[in-house]
Amino acid sequence: MKKEVSRRKFLKYMGATALTAGSLGAASKALGQAKPIPKDPIKIAAVSFLTGAAAAPFGIPGDNTYKMCADKINAEGGILGRKIDLQSKDEAGGVDAQVKLCRKLILEDKVDVVLGYISSASCLAVLPLADELGGLIVAYDCGTHELMEGAKSPYEVPKFKLGFRSKAHLGIDNIALALYIKKNYPKINKIAGINQDYAWGRDSWLIFETAMKKLMPQVQMVKTLWPPLGNTDFTAHISALMGSEPDIVHSSLWGGDAVTFSKQALGMGFFKKIRMAYSRGEPYPQEVGKDYPEGQIICCAGTHYFLYMPKDKASADLQKWFVGEYKKRYGKYPSYPCYHAFQAIFAYKHSVEKAAKAVGGWPTIEEIAKAMTGITFPTPSGMLTIREDHNGIEDCLVGITKLTPKYPFPILDKMEIFPAAQVNAPIGMKTVDWINSWK
Repeated sequence: MKKEVSRRKFLKYMGATALTAGSLGAASKALGQAKPIPKDPIKIAAVSFLTGAAAAPFGIPGDNTYKMCADKINAEGGILGRKIDLQSKDEAGGVDAQVKLCRKLILEDKVDVVLGYISSASCLAVLPLADELGGLIVAYDCGTHELMEGAKSPYEVPKFKLGFRSKAHLGIDNIALALYIKKNYPKINKIAGINQDYAWGRDSWLIFETAMKKLMPQVQMVKTLWPPLGNTDFTAHISALMGSEPDIVHSSLWGGDAVTFSKQALGMGFFKKIRMAYSRGEPYPQEVGKDYPEGQIICCAGTHYFLYMPKDKASADLQKWFVGEYKKRYGKYPSYPCYHAFQAIFAYKHSVEKAAKAVGGWPTIEEIAKAMTGITFPTPSGMLTIREDHNGIEDCLVGITKLTPKYPFPILDKMEIFPAAQVNAPIGMKTVDWINSWK
């Protein structure tokens, strides 16, 4: 075991992965064993909510990004000369429908990779199919921490051989919120929560509450509400929250639920008395417009914000292109689902290219998965690493909404970046256990 760990560290810090890949590729070619590169297009299935309440603020922006990125890749020659045949699929219909669709995509349609899923419930049901069916699946947005670190996940070994998530889980959102609140609102006394009654909402509150109890044990949790996913009337919930008189209300509401809640809360004068802390609230000031209240705490599910500029040049150049091109095409600024979609499709592209260099031709699904494990590459949000546990790790940005003359909606002020090491649990340690270990 010690020898294996030492080699991993050597590859990571000395850049030997690329050297080894190049050497293997050269050796294969020298022996006349180079694998041929197919001439037919690469079939990529992109699964997002294209209908329903989550489509407009969430699924469609993600799907738009897949199309924009596929166009960019194809215009630049494709992946190893192969163009992308992008197939957009709807995530609507529930878990059973997604399991059926995924089986069809892999077994019948023979897609090269499935990039998808916004719902945590979808991911929990679908990702195990990667190994069962022998197809590569990259989860691009679903956030539950249980996906990769459930009870059956062994230490330092990926839970799925062919299943990945190309972004960080909800731990970063809620830990970053707790850290931001402690720093900027040290005198608060009471916090409440409103989160959707399924894995995403329950997990988000669990991580946030655990972090708050560790960071600010004097704060009382005065009210926790669990509306169903797709709720259309939050008036009773808003009244209950106002009655409990919290200083801050935590929420992981997303999609149409977040927009509906915000508009109804505005009409009831909620924001005049209470400050919200949204774990993934970045899209909604743009969705609601200038009426969106100032002074709300917003997390960006990473550093996924159109006004954020990464420090490394490669990522900064991508961010300039990404924001400009998306605004030009779709008339809006990209939101965090857009950044997540970029990460998924380029994780696949970079992994194919890395694997091809190692094997001297078009790689198998297993070889692509091996290359994706531990890969680091530039994105519009900064450098992204997909760890050995097949989970992406990211820094996390939190700010406060503020109206300015330049934009027709509040932008983020007083932004703070929490580095990946501060908000992502180490490999082999569950997020709750890690938070509880803080000194």
